[in-house]
Amino acid sequence: MGSLFRSEPMQLVQLFVQIEAAHDTVDQLGGLGLIQFRDLCPEVSAFHRNFVNEVKRCDAMEVKVRFFEEQVQKEIRELEESGKDASQLMESEDHDAIERKLNLDEMESTFEDLQKELTQMNNNQEILERNYTELVELKHVLTKDADFFHETGGSEVETYEDESSGKRPLIKGAAPAGARKPAGPSSAQKSALGFVTGVIAREVFQSFERVLWRATRGNLFMKYSEVDEKIKDPHTGELLNKNVFIIFYQGELAHTKIKKICESFRANLYPCPESAKGRQDLLSQVETKLKDHETILSRTTRQRRQVLVSIAKNIKPWKVKVIKEKSIYHTMNMFNYDVGRKCLIAEGWCPRTSTEAIVTAMRAATESSGALVPSILSVIPSKDDPPTFFKTNKFTGSFQGLVDAYGIARYQEVNPGVFTIITFPFLFAVMFGDVGHGFIMALVAGLFILNEKKLAGKPLNEMVQTVYDGRYMLFMMGLFSIYTGLIYNEAFAVGLDLFGSQWEFDIHGRENTTKVVVATIRAGYENRPYPFGVDPAWKGATNTLMYYNSLKMKMSILLGVVQMTTGICMSLMNGLYFKHKLDIYCEFIPQMLFMMSIFGYLCFLIIFKWFQPADAAQHPMILQVMIQMFLSPVSIAPENHFFDGQLAIQLILILVAVVSVPWMLVSKPYILKKRHEAKVKGLLHHALGESHDDEDDDGHHGDAEFDFGEIFVKQTIHTIEFVLGGISNTASYLRLWALSLAHAELSEVFLGRVLVGIGLAGGPFELFISFAVWAGATIGILMIMESLSAFLHALRLHWVEFMNKFFHGDGYKFIPFSYAIVLQGDVE
Repeated sequence: MGSLFRSEPMQLVQLFVQIEAAHDTVDQLGGLGLIQFRDLCPEVSAFHRNFVNEVKRCDAMEVKVRFFEEQVQKEIRELEESGKDASQLMESEDHDAIERKLNLDEMESTFEDLQKELTQMNNNQEILERNYTELVELKHVLTKDADFFHETGGSEVETYEDESSGKRPLIKGAAPAGARKPAGPSSAQKSALGFVTGVIAREVFQSFERVLWRATRGNLFMKYSEVDEKIKDPHTGELLNKNVFIIFYQGELAHTKIKKICESFRANLYPCPESAKGRQDLLSQVETKLKDHETILSRTTRQRRQVLVSIAKNIKPWKVKVIKEKSIYHTMNMFNYDVGRKCLIAEGWCPRTSTEAIVTAMRAATESSGALVPSILSVIPSKDDPPTFFKTNKFTGSFQGLVDAYGIARYQEVNPGVFTIITFPFLFAVMFGDVGHGFIMALVAGLFILNEKKLAGKPLNEMVQTVYDGRYMLFMMGLFSIYTGLIYNEAFAVGLDLFGSQWEFDIHGRENTTKVVVATIRAGYENRPYPFGVDPAWKGATNTLMYYNSLKMKMSILLGVVQMTTGICMSLMNGLYFKHKLDIYCEFIPQMLFMMSIFGYLCFLIIFKWFQPADAAQHPMILQVMIQMFLSPVSIAPENHFFDGQLAIQLILILVAVVSVPWMLVSKPYILKKRHEAKVKGLLHHALGESHDDEDDDGHHGDAEFDFGEIFVKQTIHTIEFVLGGISNTASYLRLWALSLAHAELSEVFLGRVLVGIGLAGGPFELFISFAVWAGATIGILMIMESLSAFLHALRLHWVEFMNKFFHGDGYKFIPFSYAIVLQGDVE
């Protein structure tokens, strides 16, 4: 926890690495993941770096690996769709052992050969499949055309003229009623009819038929038949329902129009002999070719699958190796050569505690590369701000992520993430307090925790992935909700009688008259607090809402003041650590005095009133006391009297609050101005005894231009923000009361109106329906919507009300060169 309270101490190191050992050194450091390298050649374009050719080489290999991966996945999908076993194409488990034996030069040669082989196989298979599909379509065309010609009685053609419509049917036997043969034959009538036949997708057939009819003005005869099985399209490869059609026409112009329309609708046309014997001979040839193609396709598919199986066993190690090599050369591009170009110079930030591990890794790289001169690591001084690095684990990582979403902590300032581990789930639970709802949330989070190893690395739905990443936070939120639910004495809006009640009830009144219930404290329980939480008798009382309102509102104020005061105290911790005593004397002390003189006194009155006997005389209203404290500071009305000496204490508190405001406003700019004037005269001395290294307490460097107006305006804004924020931030914590009350009332409405009011009052069917509605409302509204609302409000209380008291959030995150990060794709 100590390393989480403040970021790890960092140091800037410089590495001198021999060229022959550079690759292995970066490789070792990437596995270690403890150095964030700095770019020593920022002015050099990425296309003119020292190792740009190696990066391009790795890019080309990465493209080939992606091609292999696509081919393997495509083969797996095809096997799964056909119901066959695809286990042979699954990746190998022993990735590390294979990856360690790989060599980049050998991989490049292997990739080149495999890509050519796969490309050739794919082209051959594509051609074979297209030919096979065309043969299948031709087979259906020949089969259906035989039926078409049989139905029309052969290919003999006569021409008729319809007197009423002028339309001319083209096929014998198709003459409409009232038609007559023309008086004399013409050359057009003697000419033979032509026909085209082919296959078209069924979904566009109606449009196809309509366009043909309009284009030829009805001067055609078409028959079609549906193919029972789905046929793979030769051009797109999709499985489609298709129709076989045959179109009879007369004239070359009609033939040209029909062919163009067929092309526009992507209909596949096939040759068909006019004689029955010719069709039968062609059908026999097609069937023979189909068998040959099936045999060749089977062999080609088997051979291609064998190649893909060998690729699948190595695809993961190949991918990892290429990504690692690319990251190594990309990192080496940030290095610089020495004057003699005999070694590379690198600079980077690393934790101070990791120096020995880095030196050990460099020594191992020197030995593995066979370099004669060892690499050298030296710590160099720097005035640049180091990166911020917190050591987190799977439990603390989600809480630190909440803080990082607001801003990265400044180097070694107090980290709010430490407090967030407890305060965030607790404030959430104050708004979400219910034993039943908390148990459901903890149960769901617990299931994710128990199965985290099974789910790790698997692709999950975005919402499920979010829940999985925050499983420990949700588990804490559920546990704290159970705890606050026990305090509120609520479980699905039902009171829990864990310790009995300190109240007893007497019913007064005769029969057929209004009954009066009188509640009295049991004997021996006078002036004694309830063992834990709220007495269950309050759940059924007529003034239960008033009681819970008072309790939750005051509790919200207390929690808010405590958390904001903690934030102010953390600013003291920062001031002491960085030796900024001016911040302590001119900001922390007046801020604490202002906070305690008003809101600390308010909390005192709340607690003081709680300790008064329940049967005491009329207690003063705390809100009225605080208002009159400022409106009438020299007198106290009898109804606002709490204790003896109250007037003197309130006068002192008002005076302290009034004095603390100009203290915050004027003191720091005035002292900085005097310091600057003394430095200009050469008489600068540390008025408060602090030590600074060329930097003032306000963050201005000693050699920077001093602007008193800018500093005073900045301090004025800071003072106004704190004074007004002290009031608004305290009021903001009343959201704890409001959301807690809303959650409890919604839960009570769902229980009383739905489950009890409808279900228990009706029969079994009504009970079943009402329980389903109640469970759906509980999960959908209370567990999802209400939890999300409480989460966002708790987040706002931390970001705005708590962290702004001490947290600057203007640092930058420590992102070391690490294979774990590179392989996750978090950085480029």
